[in-house]
Amino acid sequence: MNPWLSISPSFVYSPIVPGLYALLTTLVEAIPSTFIPEISFLTEVPLSFFDGLTRAYLVCSLIPPGVISHSEQSISSSPWTLLLSSLITANTGFYLVNLLSMLSPTGYFLTTPDELKAYGWTTTDVWCAPVTTALYALLTHAQPIWGVLHAVIIGLLNGTSVTEINVEKSSVEPMEPSEARAICAIFLSGLFLSRNVKNFGGAAFKGLFYGKKKQVIRSKVDGRKLKTKTQ
Repeated sequence: MNPWLSISPSFVYSPIVPGLYALLTTLVEAIPSTFIPEISFLTEVPLSFFDGLTRAYLVCSLIPPGVISHSEQSISSSPWTLLLSSLITANTGFYLVNLLSMLSPTGYFLTTPDELKAYGWTTTDVWCAPVTTALYALLTHAQPIWGVLHAVIIGLLNGTSVTEINVEKSSVEPMEPSEARAICAIFLSGLFLSRNVKNFGGAAFKGLFYGKKKQVIRSKVDGRKLKTKTQ
């Protein structure tokens, strides 16, 4: 049961998680495809904020406590272990989905995940997890090193040189976990919203400022105008 972190999976104690997964899977399969809108800027905007909230809960409230509360001091105080745990935990699902081509209509088959292809590391989902966990740990002083780093950063922002910064006498206080998590949620929502604008914003803004393009559909036989379709 996860010997590295000494944490048992949640489904060992409660059937809520697998039951919720089975219920949602059944619901998704039962919804007619005609009810599902196409991916667009307007449909992705609310999902960007929802994704930011849920992802913040994962990388701030679920992952750090498992590392910080570890019985082994070398693990609980290691910032590398904290960031690596966030990277692996948050991205293993995406990695397995792409590895096994689970979203392919032709069935499962092994392929190189997008994360391991050229510039795959630039994917927002890959690096946002450890970066957000680092931000949360910095604000809450989750480990001793983060408190030192926070004091150094505040000192530099106040114009103090590195040699003059006294970490032990620093007045920098850690944030409340809930406040730090809220900041991380805003940060993640901003990242996902920026990605949405990059991927779908061009067409949406073009239609907003220039109107929708009309396409004339003509007969292949005599070229007569059949109808006009708005794109």
